[in-house]
Amino acid sequence: MPTNRIGTAIPIFPCRSIDEQLDFYQALGFEVTYRQAKPNLYACVRHRIAELHFFVLKQLEPSNSYSMCYINVPDVDAVFREFCENLKTTYQKIPSQGFPKITKPNNLTEDRRFNLVDPAGNRLLVGQKHAYTNPEHRSRFANAFETAYRLAYAKDEPAAAAKVLDLVLSKAAGEEVSAILRFKAFVLRADIAASMDEINLAKAFIKEADNLLPDQDLEGVQEEIERLDELKSLS
Repeated sequence: MPTNRIGTAIPIFPCRSIDEQLDFYQALGFEVTYRQAKPNLYACVRHRIAELHFFVLKQLEPSNSYSMCYINVPDVDAVFREFCENLKTTYQKIPSQGFPKITKPNNLTEDRRFNLVDPAGNRLLVGQKHAYTNPEHRSRFANAFETAYRLAYAKDEPAAAAKVLDLVLSKAAGEEVSAILRFKAFVLRADIAASMDEINLAKAFIKEADNLLPDQDLEGVQEEIERLDELKSLS
């Protein structure tokens, strides 16, 4: 008799060390549900959002890893806060660069998501889908901003994001661009520069974004304003 049940997919990720992998996921709040020593090293962890399995691949290089999975959750910000609090309890900090790391939640066209990269370079894309809305006609600047945003935060390719955004920012004078979108672009570009340790460039874009704040109604960009304040403290 047919049912409406949906199957469950369980990612099986490579890692260099089972112990290193399990320590990290337990720090996040995952539970170890299985560990095997023979005939090969294997382990399983589980959290309310997902179950993950691991095997050892000693020649694995985290920076060259292409392993990833998308995890759809009903409240992405709650999961992010939980992971950050747990990581801070264990490591006394929230890792934001290298391996492992966790990125802040960001709004893409289809969802709001954050990236979690484990010690082996495996990437978990944890997201909450947006309610469907009909796409509106967007300007060249808006399309470029969306592409750069995706490259920076979803793909973790800041150099490519900078190239896209620099091109459109250099030509923006001849195009009518809203203050809100321009503000978002400057904050994004400053964030990209900071992630690449280009501090002087980051300061220049922080100043551009700051110049828009006093005289503009920037309602709905509180997240960008908070990020701008964080960038000021870093620079």
